[in-house]
Amino acid sequence: MKRSAVFFDRDNTLIVSDGYLGDPAGVVLVDGAADAVAKARQYGFKVVTISNQSGVARGLFDEAAVQAVNQRLSELLQQANPAAVIEDHEYCPYHPEAVVERYKQDSFLRKPKPGMILAAAEKLSLDLGRSWVVGDAARDIEAGKAAGCRTVLVQNPALCPSPAAEGQSDVPPDFTVSSVCEAIDLIARQSLCKPANKPADPPPDAPPAPAAQGSTNNEDPMTRETTESVAAVPLSSSPRTPAPPAGGTATKAVDPPPRAALSESPNAARLEKLIEQILVELRRREEPVPDFSVSKLMAGIVQILSLALLFLAYLRRDDPTGINSTLMFALFLQTLTIALLIMGKQR
Repeated sequence: MKRSAVFFDRDNTLIVSDGYLGDPAGVVLVDGAADAVAKARQYGFKVVTISNQSGVARGLFDEAAVQAVNQRLSELLQQANPAAVIEDHEYCPYHPEAVVERYKQDSFLRKPKPGMILAAAEKLSLDLGRSWVVGDAARDIEAGKAAGCRTVLVQNPALCPSPAAEGQSDVPPDFTVSSVCEAIDLIARQSLCKPANKPADPPPDAPPAPAAQGSTNNEDPMTRETTESVAAVPLSSSPRTPAPPAGGTATKAVDPPPRAALSESPNAARLEKLIEQILVELRRREEPVPDFSVSKLMAGIVQILSLALLFLAYLRRDDPTGINSTLMFALFLQTLTIALLIMGKQR
């Protein structure tokens, strides 16, 4: 089964860099980067970095320097949080105006083209329709959209914008946040509550659609139960405003409490924790389960016996009577093996 992934841009998303970085000693993590990577893996995502490295094409450093920086990034992430593991580092050393001739090309790998994302998806067997791209520049968003991923633009006020981040694009991100940790929290909520292929919600005043006669509800029971559990947790302990009496004057609707107040309430904290636990459990259910059955085990044993009898028949090839009986028994065991395999398949 294909897994989903979070593709992170590297510079000014996971590490502080608004220019060309070819020295591992200059790698500094963005605040919260390690926790963001660890959370992404906790929620069941694979983690990949995708980075344009035209400094190679410009002759500022070589590919070995890029790999050394990526290695240092991985080391610092795991020092800060052992669960912050990156499965793959993809980078593009090419540029159309390269100084180094061998890197002078308009490569399909270079963002805003989706080549690096597609290469990682092929390598790691990823489902791009359920994957996300997180970056600080418009080209990250364009590459993600071109690959079929959902996108999050990070505009971190604590970092100096890179030249790439100042670029303009007609392709808007799905979401915009102010930190990489906020991006992962958003991805977790959206992956649980708003799948990419979810149909649009009906208008508030629209009556519920009647169930079609003879239709079957294919909703997963665990998903339905967890959704009901989330819905049952109150967001606020404030009493509801009663409806005005019939014939009376309607009172002015009370504005809901601000988002910040909700996030600080104990009920909201419990709700967020519950959502995280539910998402982790749902992600675990996507892991492939080994296909085992007693029938298949027995088929394997019988197959070994059949092969042993064939070998015995070969040794007794000078005895016509003995070899015939041995071959007949081996044929019987082979037929039994096929029958057991069919039984295991039907189960």
